[in-house]
Amino acid sequence: MAIWDNPANNAGRFGTSKIKTFSADSVKCPNCASNLVFDITHGASICRNCGGLFDPETLDKVGSFGLANPEKNYDGTIEISEEDATRIEIVCNSCGAEIVTDKNTSSTFCAFCGSPALVSRRLTREFKPDYIIPFKFDREKAISIFEEYCAGVDHLPKDFKSKKTLSKMTGLYVPTWIISSEVEVNVVGKGKMGKMTDTAYEANHSSNHGNYATLTYGKVKFRLKDIPFDGEIKIANRLMAAAEPFDYSELVRFRPEFLQGFFAEKYDEMPLDMTDRIYKRFDKYALKVCDEVTFGYDDFVPEADACVARYNNQEIKYALLPCWFLSLDYDGRNYQYIVNGQTGKVSGEFPYAKGWETIERTGRRARMEAVSWNTSIRALLYFAPVAAWGILRVIASFSRSSSFTRFIFNHPLDLPLILLTLGGITYLCAEILPKVLRGREKHDLEILSRSSSHELAPEQGVEAYYDPSFPITAYETTKDFVSLESGWKYGDKENFDFKTAMPEIEDEGLDENATDFEKQGFDRKMLQ
Repeated sequence: MAIWDNPANNAGRFGTSKIKTFSADSVKCPNCASNLVFDITHGASICRNCGGLFDPETLDKVGSFGLANPEKNYDGTIEISEEDATRIEIVCNSCGAEIVTDKNTSSTFCAFCGSPALVSRRLTREFKPDYIIPFKFDREKAISIFEEYCAGVDHLPKDFKSKKTLSKMTGLYVPTWIISSEVEVNVVGKGKMGKMTDTAYEANHSSNHGNYATLTYGKVKFRLKDIPFDGEIKIANRLMAAAEPFDYSELVRFRPEFLQGFFAEKYDEMPLDMTDRIYKRFDKYALKVCDEVTFGYDDFVPEADACVARYNNQEIKYALLPCWFLSLDYDGRNYQYIVNGQTGKVSGEFPYAKGWETIERTGRRARMEAVSWNTSIRALLYFAPVAAWGILRVIASFSRSSSFTRFIFNHPLDLPLILLTLGGITYLCAEILPKVLRGREKHDLEILSRSSSHELAPEQGVEAYYDPSFPITAYETTKDFVSLESGWKYGDKENFDFKTAMPEIEDEGLDENATDFEKQGFDRKMLQ
């Protein structure tokens, strides 16, 4: 049975009764001449050797399973190699986890749930990762790193960890799909000028000569490189993402000696099984890059629900990434932790000592209320010119009275001083104070966005996966051309070269040889 016929590889979406294959006697794959089998789920003939999908009547190619490299050794249809004959598969009867190791490495407990109910058996299918990043340090060092990190976590319960618990830390190679893609976004958003960049002003004032917002259409092209997605359903995706980044310069071709003394999970999901998860992360990164491109405005804010992305020329690598994994039960709850086996970065959620979680939440709530008050105060300050105009109208009404005239005659310098003072106060309230308060709000929001040492680290930003070697271009399709010079770095807005000539808009169609995975990323409504 091919791996894509395994219900687990479809993330539980299909039951075994819905999946059925039929042997092909003589029909051969047009790509590699291997036998084809018919799959009811996809309504097409599948080649187990190269992963191609073909119309059963015409044998025209209708897609594939999304890997740049054929899945020749991943489907379990070939004999176990001598190399893999020396490996064993350890299965947990409690949680169902399956890990692979060499025959000289044993385990007495499950790395995921801590259960001792383990069964060893001969490897049931070929185990062939393409790449691997070897472990950089041993268990003792990993325990030391974890203890040092715990020492820096404020208000951690004193009885949280023990030497016996930490001794269960397991070296585990996590199966990971490393994906790169060119990105082309037809972006729609608001180009803002002047005070319209402040939401407090935008919500309460209409556009005028220097302050306005306009609907803007543009196109942005760039490349995202080497974004990892774990293919193991037993490990929480956010936990693994919090352990990033990995240094891919140390990525090497898989060799069996790297596995000795460690465990390795077999992947449960392929890229096609987690298309939505992959492209949603791509969408978030793409929108962040688009947010940095201003198209010549003071600020540009893309509208996610109106933007359309095309992900082209995807490259997929299958690799094993090193992690020290620890499952820990405390106060009736299971906590999972990862120590990055290459960089030493610790990820996981930590409990609070009694009472401290409430205190921290109260502090965060107070800061959020301060942000709300900040916005309201700025909205009032922007009405200062209106208030000043009202005061001038009152002064003008007094100017018609004889008493006011006599006062001005006797004090000729007082009226100019009154007007200058009023103008200064108005400028301070309408121009200076809103900028100061807005800076304070940004500072508060930055603090609120930071994760506590008790929480999972935030997902890596796009700067970790933006490809600086790919020439990035952006242009507003309703206005001027924008070219980004070579050497442009993420977030640097000083190297924009505005030109008056608008280029022709290229609208390339989908490649007829595109894989199913690539088709899912073509003309995609972002974050949907």
